[in-house]
Amino acid sequence: MKSRLLLGLLMAMLMMMSAIAPAAADGIEWSRNELEDLVDGLDAWITASQRPLVQQFLEDVRDRANAVLAHATITDEEGAATKKELVYALQLAADVNEADAGLWASEPFVIYAVPALSPEMRLPDKLPRDGKVSDQIVVISAQGEYEAASFVIAPLADVDELTFTVGDLQGDNGTISADNVDLRVVKTWYQGGTAWQSYFFDDSLDVLTPELLLRDENLILVDHNLKKNYLRVDYPQGSQYVDVSGKPPAPFSSYTEPVEDSPVLLPIALHQGESKQMWITTKVPEGTPEGVYTGTIAMTADGSPAGQLTLTIRVLPFELPSPKTYYDLDKDFYVLLYHHSNLKVALARTGNNTQLAETRLLNQYRNLVEHNVVNLPPNASYELNQPQVFLRQLELMEEAGVDLDPLFGIGNAYPSNEDYWIWRNYLAAKRQYEANPTPENEALMNQWYQDYLLTIEPVKTYLQQAFNDVSAAVGHTNLYFDGWDEADWDRLLWQQEVWQYAKDVVGAKIVATGLARHLDLPIKEDFLNWSSEPTREKAAAWHAFGDDKIIASYAYPHTGPENPDLMRQRHGMWLYKANYDATYNYIWYLESQSVNPWGEYVDATFRAFNFVYPTQTDVIDTIAWEGFREGIDDIRYATKLKMLAEEALDSGDPARVAAANKALDWLEETDERKVSADWLRSEMIYHILKLLDLAAAE
Repeated sequence: MKSRLLLGLLMAMLMMMSAIAPAAADGIEWSRNELEDLVDGLDAWITASQRPLVQQFLEDVRDRANAVLAHATITDEEGAATKKELVYALQLAADVNEADAGLWASEPFVIYAVPALSPEMRLPDKLPRDGKVSDQIVVISAQGEYEAASFVIAPLADVDELTFTVGDLQGDNGTISADNVDLRVVKTWYQGGTAWQSYFFDDSLDVLTPELLLRDENLILVDHNLKKNYLRVDYPQGSQYVDVSGKPPAPFSSYTEPVEDSPVLLPIALHQGESKQMWITTKVPEGTPEGVYTGTIAMTADGSPAGQLTLTIRVLPFELPSPKTYYDLDKDFYVLLYHHSNLKVALARTGNNTQLAETRLLNQYRNLVEHNVVNLPPNASYELNQPQVFLRQLELMEEAGVDLDPLFGIGNAYPSNEDYWIWRNYLAAKRQYEANPTPENEALMNQWYQDYLLTIEPVKTYLQQAFNDVSAAVGHTNLYFDGWDEADWDRLLWQQEVWQYAKDVVGAKIVATGLARHLDLPIKEDFLNWSSEPTREKAAAWHAFGDDKIIASYAYPHTGPENPDLMRQRHGMWLYKANYDATYNYIWYLESQSVNPWGEYVDATFRAFNFVYPTQTDVIDTIAWEGFREGIDDIRYATKLKMLAEEALDSGDPARVAAANKALDWLEETDERKVSADWLRSEMIYHILKLLDLAAAE
C-alpha cells in the first residue's frame, strides 16, 4: 500500500506544473517550489527503498538538488537541469519498485527492456516510458530473418568499462550460435532542430538525437557544451578527431580518410543518471528448427561480474517469402534505393585503387541486401566507350546477392541537356505559330523541330547499344532506363520521342520520378516514382494504364529523419496497403565533393540524407535503417499471410476457409496508419500460425 501511495505521489508531482514557472533551457519550466516538492518526493522513496545502490543513487541526486536550492538565486539552466535529474530519479525509483525485489539489486545499473523500433527518442536524461525493468530480452523471428531488440541501461553509479559476453542460444532442437547476435551501442549526437521527424534543415537549434549503431562508441566524440560532433580518423601517425558539425562542415572523403568502426563491441562507459541504449540484431540461420532458444548476455563492470540478461529467440516454423504486392500475389514488390555506391565513382575517389574500391562496394551491397534492398539499381550509366566498369559493377552486385532481373537504371533516356535550348526554342516557335499560323511561323516551328530530332539521334544509338550489351551480360531484356529526375512539363515533353523509341524499337522500359501530371503524358514511363503521399487512388490511376505499370513511393519523406518507427511505416505497410508496387527513396547516404557524408548540413534547406554513414570500407548502420528493414519485413509477413490464406481458400476445407477469410478481412480492415507496427506484426504472426496449424491438421 505504501509503495502504491508513493507511486501516486510521484505521478501527481510529475503532472503538476507551476503557473509562474520561468522558461528555461530546452523549453523546460521549473520553479523553486516545484524543485522542493520533487526533493520531498525523492526523500520518501529513499526511506522506502530496499536496494542500497538505488538508495545511494537517489541520495546523490537529492544532495545535488539541495545544493542548488541552497543558493539564493538559481539560473534557468541550473533549474532545468535539476528538475530533469529529479524527475529521472523519481521515475527510476517508481519503476524499480514495481520490479521483482531481486532484480538488479546489486548491480551498479538498472536495465529496461524496450521496443527497439519505438517512436520515442531514447536520450541520456530520460528513462523509457514504453519499457519495463527486466532481465529478459525476447525476440520472435522467422527462419532466416534479421530481427531487432533493445534495452536501456540506467546507471546508478559511474562505470569506466562495461563489457558484454554473448553466449550461444540453446533449444530443444539445436543451437543458435552467439555469432548470430550482434550487440551495439546507440550513439546520441547533435543534429538540426527538425531531427527525428524531418529532412528540412533548422539551424536555430542543435538537438541531441539517438541515431548511430556503433561497436566503438568512441568513434564519435560529442561536445555537449559546444553541441558539436567529432569523428575519429585513425591516421597512421595517430588518431585525430575531426569536427563534422560545421554549417557546412569541412570537406571530407570517406573514400580516402581512414575511418572504421570496431569489428566487435568494445567496452562502454556509464555515467550516473545518464541512460544508454543498447541494440541487438539477431539473425536466425536458414533452416533453424522451430522452437525456443535461450542464451545469456553476461556483463562485467570494471572487472567485476554485473549480472546477466536472458536472451530468448522464438523461432517460427516458416521462412519469409520475397515481398509481393497487396493487390496481386503474382506481382513482386520491388525494393530500390538511390545511392552513390558505384564503381566508377569509387575508383575515381580512391585513386584507382581497385581492391579498396571493390571491397568497399561489396560490403555496401551486402549491407543493402541484408536490409532487403535486393532490387538495387546501379545508379551509374552504362558507358559505350568504357563498358567494363559498369559490367564489373553488375558482377559485384550479383555477388552480394542483388537480384538483377529486372535491372533498373541502365542509363539516361533523354537527350543531352546541353541541347535543351533547342527544344525550348521549338516550344516557343510552336506557341507563336498557334497564336499566328502564318507560313513563316510554321516553317520556323518545323525547322526547330527538325533540329530537335537531330539531338535525339545520339541517345537512340546509345539506348540500342546499351540495351544489347547489358541484356547480353545479364541474360534477359527486362531493363529500365532513367527519365529526367523531377522533370517539369516541358522537360517531360522533351523526352517523349526518346521514350517512345526506347519502348517501341529498343524494347526497353522507363523509370522516372514525378507527380500527377505524368498521368497526362501521351507516352508514359513504365515505372512512376510518385513523390507524394501513397494512396490507393493514385495506384489505381497509374495501374489503369496497364497491368505492367509500376508505381513506387518517393520523398514521403526522404531519408534523414532518425525515427525508426516512421521509416518502418513509410517504407512498409503504408505502401503495401496502398497497392503500390515498390519503394524507391532518396538516398542511402549523400556524399559529394561539397557534401560531407558525416555532417548534418547539406544546404540552407536540407539536413543530411542518411540511412547509413560511410567508412572507408563499409558503412555504419542507424536505427532508422533498421526501421526500414523491419518495414519491408512487415510486407514479407503480410505476403506470407496472404499466400497461406489463398492456399486455404483453394483447399475447400470449411475451417481453413473460415480462418483465411478472417485473416484477410482483418488485414484489410486494420488501419496500418493508426495502429502500432509491432502490434500489426504480432497479429500477422497469429494468423499465419493459425493457418499453418489448420493446414497441418487437415
